[in-house]
Amino acid sequence: MQRRQFLLGVGAAGVGGTTLIGTGAFSGVVSQRKTKISVAHDEDAYLGLLRSEGPNRSYVDYDKKGHLRIRMDKKNPTEGGGQGVNSDSVSWFDNLFHICNQGKEPATVYVLKSGDEPDRVTFYHGDFDGGYEILGGQQLDVSECLEVGLFTYTKSITAHTQLLREVLIVAIAESAHTKDMKPEHILETVDMTDKDDREWVHNTDD
Repeated sequence: MQRRQFLLGVGAAGVGGTTLIGTGAFSGVVSQRKTKISVAHDEDAYLGLLRSEGPNRSYVDYDKKGHLRIRMDKKNPTEGGGQGVNSDSVSWFDNLFHICNQGKEPATVYVLKSGDEPDRVTFYHGDFDGGYEILGGQQLDVSECLEVGLFTYTKSITAHTQLLREVLIVAIAESAHTKDMKPEHILETVDMTDKDDREWVHNTDD
């Protein structure tokens, strides 16, 4: 009996507290607010992809949609007539483009690749001759950029082979990143349902 009275008392106090705020709720609300969400050119987006100012910038451009692309093929020959990397060779290209965090919080960056020979192409940060770091898992602070280059290993690869077709650059904000997030399962983590995990490999030099 005493316990029942106590519970009723707590209920009464709750109702009294609510009454001080307001006596009504609502059966429906429609509120109109202005929202502006723009699709930006890659160099101006929250994850900025900026063509470098160095001599290797000629291998990089933007398509008609403003998407950065790397072009090392016969559709983008050099002034000397070159149309691709040598076979049975190691080639490297420093400072092709930059990945920049133009968002609001630190983010971790991963790179995934797909194509006929994706393991033959590796993206790196830094100077290949002077010291470099394989790109994948680096944290970018707000306004920080990573300089990106690539090297190719073409031992036993014949001419006219297209090594790489697509690259995914994935940036995950600090607030969404967990210690259990594994690079090899990054597509599952970000739920990219239109991508088949089996077609993509993590960027390593193995």
